[in-house]
Amino acid sequence: MNNILIDSNIWIYAYDADSIFHSKSVSIIQNPDISLYISPKQISEFIAVLTKLNEPIGEIIDFLQSNIINNSTILFPDELSTKQFTDLCRKYNPHGNRVFDIEIVAIAISNQIQEIATFNVKDFKNIDEIQILQKCLL
Repeated sequence: MNNILIDSNIWIYAYDADSIFHSKSVSIIQNPDISLYISPKQISEFIAVLTKLNEPIGEIIDFLQSNIINNSTILFPDELSTKQFTDLCRKYNPHGNRVFDIEIVAIAISNQIQEIATFNVKDFKNIDEIQILQKCLL
């Protein structure tokens, strides 16, 4: 079983049946060989992006509960991830929204997760501590 952090964009594309990434996203999150993980920041981002697109909040919450919460392990920041976060900030010197990506990586690696599923490859490709799921690179 592969433990993989699922970035918010994968969930957003799984929600959006019209997206060109919809099928690929659904195949990732429904893969029985993958254990799904997510952080609270990614849940907030999922809701923020979809509400900005004027999607109905009730439908967003229903999808969140039935697809994300029921099928993922939520990883919360803790003392170890905070230490990892500060170490990564020193190493990568992030600016702006890049700080959030570094925090997500810190939470993942503090929970021994070394791979992320994302189509925002540029956000994570230069972070040595995490690998991008190969299926997202094709």
